[in-house]
Formats: sequence, structure tokens, C-alpha cells
Amino acid sequence: MLLVTIDRDSKRSLQEQIVTEILGHIEKGVLTPGSKIPSSRMLAQELNLSRNTVMNAYQRLLSEGYLETAASSDTRVSKILPTELAGVAVAKTSHDIDDEIAQESIKSKHKKVTFTGPVQEIVNKNSRRILYDFWVGRAHQSLFPSKIWLELLRDCVSYSSRQLSQYGNPAGLESLREVIAEHVRYTRAIPATPDQILITVGIQEALNIIARLFVVPGSEVLIENPCYQGAAFVMQSYGAELVPIPVDSQGLDVDKLPESDNNLIYTTPSHQYPLGVTMSLERRKKLVAWAERTGSYIIEDDYDSDFRYDSAPLHALSGMSKHGHVIYMGTFSKSVGAGLRLGYMVLPKQLVKPAIQVKTLLNNHNGWLDQAVMAKFIQEGHFERHLRVIRKDYKVRRDILIEELQRNFGEVDLRGAGGGMHVTWTLPDDFPVDAETLKNEVVKVGVGLYTMNSGGAIELSKTEKGSRRIILGYSSLDYRQIIEGMRRVKETTERLRLGR
Repeated sequence: MLLVTIDRDSKRSLQEQIVTEILGHIEKGVLTPGSKIPSSRMLAQELNLSRNTVMNAYQRLLSEGYLETAASSDTRVSKILPTELAGVAVAKTSHDIDDEIAQESIKSKHKKVTFTGPVQEIVNKNSRRILYDFWVGRAHQSLFPSKIWLELLRDCVSYSSRQLSQYGNPAGLESLREVIAEHVRYTRAIPATPDQILITVGIQEALNIIARLFVVPGSEVLIENPCYQGAAFVMQSYGAELVPIPVDSQGLDVDKLPESDNNLIYTTPSHQYPLGVTMSLERRKKLVAWAERTGSYIIEDDYDSDFRYDSAPLHALSGMSKHGHVIYMGTFSKSVGAGLRLGYMVLPKQLVKPAIQVKTLLNNHNGWLDQAVMAKFIQEGHFERHLRVIRKDYKVRRDILIEELQRNFGEVDLRGAGGGMHVTWTLPDDFPVDAETLKNEVVKVGVGLYTMNSGGAIELSKTEKGSRRIILGYSSLDYRQIIEGMRRVKETTERLRLGR
């Protein structure tokens, strides 16, 4: 219902007040040309006025050109408004004038926004002009388990009236936490109990919860270099000072960690983002030992751990820590769908209560329906079957991408091919242009390639290799798109080499 305020003690007539209110809504843009307004009968009932009073007000606005009657008999704001809105408005009261003067004097005195910092872009804004988009970490839409999901959705909705009409447990739906605890015990060797699981709105909310628990302006947070933008930007937004730790072919270089106490470190050991390397078992043991020796917490973002193609995944850091020094984060964004916004944390027992308190302050809890469907999806075995299907499919796509890279460019320097949904290609020294230039050139022929920065990574200590790295996602492309996309990259490269 349209908000119209009537002052029965005012000296102005009720009709004039209705006219003034509607004109004010038009002037402010609350009512736009073509907007439907309530019928005279409905507005009269809402304001407890006689219908004639409202009809007379509407008639005045109709005659002055501000309202019109549509073919459906609806009354709407005129598509073409009179040029001078103020010229026909009723006279302003002294209260109106005083209010305008007050607003004019304070219009430039807004409270300053204190948030600063960059924001990661997770949606490709240029996707409409790109035919062959090697965007990173995007599941193929044809592989979403639509039929099973719809069946489970119907089952849940059939008994959902009570669950959808009340608040839920901030920690998350109990049945979902139970199946996640079982899942990480078997697949990641993490001896978690359901009360250690906290359901989140993806990894980003989990990172915000951790930052809220530990970070104040000036806090040092250790991160991989290069690193996932989303983690670095969240920590910076809370005032953290980022300390880069280098990554090599075995993952995070643990020997470069400081021996000071009470650190916080973020790492992606299963498929390091963006380089794609897997942290070796030896380094995992050393990292956990360092955390327990210094009283530090490891933030384990188990990115892409569901996708291993050539070897079995290594034990999660969380399962290797005997004294609760690892905060584990997982998500269903890559394995099922990012649109569900379902992630989870496995918390050391001493962090469960404060983390739930922060979650409650953020949003009370995740929506019940998606949690309920996901719980049944896992419990009934659909999730494991789904993972087997997409692992097989993504491996084929990975193989085709590598074959096409080699066919078009010879021996290529690739990292991250052992798992995940992307590889990182380091352009050779004799390549005609750097990664940024290549990205900008191939987009002209409908191909999307991504540099470290545009692909969601950040490199705090700039290196020569960093400027020559291309991140290639392959999971959302079909086979023909991969082949044609690489052909166009090759064609563009040859043109650049000839200086055209």
C-alpha cells in the first residue's frame, strides 16, 4: 500500500494533503511514470476516509496531468509528466519551509564511512562479450544435479511450514552438521563432532568470523604469496597487516615462518590458490608443529580438495593437529553450486562458542531450506555419486586443455594440473607480451583469460613470473569451447609476435 500520511489536526483540507503527498512521492521518485497507485476505494479504507475525499484528490491530479487512467481501469502516474511539478503543487506550510531549510543546511554533513579497502570481484562483468571464457572456479551448469535436487526440495517443502516460519540454530541445521562431520571424518581424516561444525554463507563469511575473532587494527596476519584475494581483502578490511610467506612447488615455505608466538596464518594446502600446487606431507607436519609450538592458529581453506585426478588427497591439516590449532573451512560452492551459498567451518572446541556468537551477530543463521536439502543430498549418498561424476568430467576437460596448450604452444610451464578446476600457465621468457597484454588482446576475439589480479589472486611481493602468469579455469567450458578458445589465443599470439 502507498504510504500517505494524513494529519487530521492540520488546517489544510484532507484532499489537499492527499494531493501534496502524492505529488511529493512523484517529485522524489518514489512514484515513477507508469507506476500504479491504489484505487480510491483501497486508499480510502487504508486512511479511514470517505471515498469521495480520495476520488476528488485523484480527480484533481488527473485534470492537472499527473495521473492517468489506463485501459485496465487502473490509475497510474502519467507516462509524460507536466514540465513544472512545483508550479501546480499546493502552497507549502511554514513547517514544510522550515524542514527544507534544515535539510539544505545538513545535506553535506553525512557521517563518514569508515570502511576502506578493495573488494574482490567474483562475477565476470565482461562475460557477455566473451564466447570462450576461462573464468576460474565456476562449475559447469549442465552438471548441477537438478532432477535429484528438485525431488529433495519437494520432500523438504512438504513439511517445511514450521521450519520456515521460525528462527533456526545459529550453528546450522543439526542434520546437516551431522552429515558434514561424518563426511570430513571419512574423506579428510578430521575427527570432528557435529557440535564443532558451523554452517556459513560460503568461505567469505567464515573468513569474516575468524577476522572478527582475532583481528584488530595493526594485527599481523600471515598469508601465502601469491594468495587468494578474498582472504587477503577480508583481513585488510579489519585493519590487519599482511605478512607474505612465499609459495614454491611444495606449497607454503614453512621454513620462512616467524618463531614469534600467537600468529594467525591463512593457507590453501590442497590446491594452492592461485598456483595450484599441493602442500607436501612433510611441510604439513612442520606447519602443524610450528602452530602448536608458537600457540598460533592455522586457517585451512581446503580449496578444491574434492577434485584430485592423479593421486589421492593428503590428510587435512585439521586432522593432523592434536591440540586444536587449525580452523578448517570447506564449501559446496565448487562441488555442487556457488548459488547455494553453503559453506562450513570445523572449529577447535575452544572456538565454538565465540564463533557462534559472531555468526549470530552477522545473520542469526543460514536459510533452513537449502540446508535441509543439502543434508538429505549427502545423507542419501547423492553427493558422493555426484562427486564421482564431476571428477571424471573435469579430468577430461583438464586433459583437453593441456593437450591444446601443448599443441599450440609446445612445452608449457603449468602448475596445478593434479587437481582442482584451474591450472596456472607461466608464459615463457620469449613470449611476445606479458599476461596483462595478452588478456587485453584475446578479449577482442571473444576469449577470456585472467591474470593474477583479474583472476582473484593477489601478489604482495611482486615477481617477474607474476606478470607472466595466466590462470586458466576449464570446468565451465565444453570441449569444443576449450579447443576453439586455445586456437584463438594462438592466432592472437602469432599476430602479436609479428607486431600487428
